[in-house]
Amino acid sequence: MQFTRGAAVLAAAALLTTGLAACGEDEPVEPTSSTTVSPLPGDSTTSPSSTASGSGSSSGSSSNSATSDGPEMPSDLPEAAREETKEGAAAFGKYYFIQFGEATRTGDTSTIEMLDSADCLVCRDGVENINEDTQKGWTRSKNPYSVTDVQATKRPDEGFKVSMQVKVAAHKRLDSKGQSNGNIKATRYTLTEHVVWVGGKWQILDWIAT
Repeated sequence: MQFTRGAAVLAAAALLTTGLAACGEDEPVEPTSSTTVSPLPGDSTTSPSSTASGSGSSSGSSSNSATSDGPEMPSDLPEAAREETKEGAAAFGKYYFIQFGEATRTGDTSTIEMLDSADCLVCRDGVENINEDTQKGWTRSKNPYSVTDVQATKRPDEGFKVSMQVKVAAHKRLDSKGQSNGNIKATRYTLTEHVVWVGGKWQILDWIAT
């Protein structure tokens, strides 16, 4: 079974947009000590499955060129994340979420779109919200995510449950001139992904933050 998709989609939508709207829908405003922007993504509850093997902490960026020995994937995708193993699922899930944070910094969603399944509604919602911000000229001042305690557990249906602890650093939302128009507070949460092997590569089928 998969996560409750309605809750997952609402989580991504709310956390990518609700706090931002408080700063002004279309016109950025100068932040004050009380002007805050909600962190991406994080504030929802649903119960996924259990736990297992681990990995370390990371944050970074990506390039989008295809590999020469398999389906089109980012050139900097770790070798471990190309393997159909438990460790591969964990490495892939970790890489995906770091790249999600990178997309909020650059406004370029092409890498995460290469990694998610066409059936991942919450992935699609996240991409759409990043693109909406980009159209307004809004990006984040940094990739805010670092992850630890990455664990993969075989699911009874298909693929793996990949869970990790996510730390969101305090950062700013920037307008098209690179000026701050909102502040995002630091936070942390547990992220759980459903990762499946399809067509010779891993894909994100679902995720939720709790």
